[in-house]
Amino acid sequence: MQTGSLLDSIPVGCPMHNASMGHRPFEHEGMYRFFAEVRPEAPVFYSPEIDYWVLTRREDVLSVIRDYDRFSAVIATQPVCPWPDDMMAFLKEQNFTNEAVQVACDRPRHTRIRDLAGGFLNMRRFQIYEPAIRKLVQGHISRMQVKETVDLVDALTYELPAQVVFLLLGEESFDPRKIKSWGDLRINLIWGRPSHEEQMDAARDLLDFWHYATDLVEQRKKYPRDDYPSFLLATRNGDDSVLTENEIKSLVFGLLLAGHETTTNAAGNILLELLRRPQAWKALVDDPTYIPNAVEEGLRYASSVVAWRRLAKEDVEIGGVQIGKGSKLLLSLGSANRDVSQFEDGETFDIARGNARSHIAFGNGIHHCIGAPLARLELRIVLEELTAAYPNMKLVEGEEIHFTATISFRGPDRLLVRPEG
Repeated sequence: MQTGSLLDSIPVGCPMHNASMGHRPFEHEGMYRFFAEVRPEAPVFYSPEIDYWVLTRREDVLSVIRDYDRFSAVIATQPVCPWPDDMMAFLKEQNFTNEAVQVACDRPRHTRIRDLAGGFLNMRRFQIYEPAIRKLVQGHISRMQVKETVDLVDALTYELPAQVVFLLLGEESFDPRKIKSWGDLRINLIWGRPSHEEQMDAARDLLDFWHYATDLVEQRKKYPRDDYPSFLLATRNGDDSVLTENEIKSLVFGLLLAGHETTTNAAGNILLELLRRPQAWKALVDDPTYIPNAVEEGLRYASSVVAWRRLAKEDVEIGGVQIGKGSKLLLSLGSANRDVSQFEDGETFDIARGNARSHIAFGNGIHHCIGAPLARLELRIVLEELTAAYPNMKLVEGEEIHFTATISFRGPDRLLVRPEG
């Protein structure tokens, strides 16, 4: 695709051209302000830095997510900055056989795999883990009591979601920090802009991450338990037409990323927005029944996944803009979640918002996040336990908030507070 000609075809000075020139896909500072400015007059624009068409309105984002015939999910987890040939050759030599499953595949394969995975990853199963999750949260909080200031990311939200994933995987001996570092690496490799040197340096760690997942599946073949990989293997029952072993390994590999990174970011984002508004924090302390809706409003207002991707399978028109077959689309979930056509005063954070749950932070349609109920459960427990333990918690003033430089994932890397129980 000739990116230069695409931008050249847009008249200089028009809203679409201004949006194209102003878009900073890897920067989160000022992102919401930018989308609020361009959404009314340039709901669809071209981003030359990444060679994607960006969709900002809720209506357009939903129309693409739900149109499985004209738009493909195959690019959802492809690297924004393509991996170099020498890295690909190295991974192939080392038996890196991860496949696109669930979020990055289309029907009918997507339907087959999601239906099988949903036999384990469902609300009935997740509720079984609620006491264990609450115990984990309480353990993290208890270790905060002796400190005058605490980084909530480091002390709570970084490790907790990984520990929950390991409840699903039936693993008891693991290093959550190692799993998180592997997850951070994979996010940067897929949704970030690493240099060639960084890509090559990361290849060996990526292999370690893959081999950890595959070894876990091999262990469950010999010693099955009541956990996710054992369930998948039992469901397969030796039949490749149901699930292949490599698909199972890829599903476990995917869970080791998707099952915790988004929840870590979501927890950090929600806590940041609540603590920026002491009256909102106090409202939850005084009346915990607000907590479930506060979770939804946090997911809407400060999405942990701010963008997702699709590929046009044919020539299409979106928002009055002609987009050619083979074009890549960046669906701005973050912008759609503040669209005033759906959310009155969408730029305002309101824990009592009546339609907060109408957000699309977890996607929509057949690719709606299968782990959304578990994320909601974790986030609710975190707020219940933190507000009970530290009703007077406050942000440390003057601390800068930094976000990882990726096109999709957004969450604070540090959140310094004074617990002040």
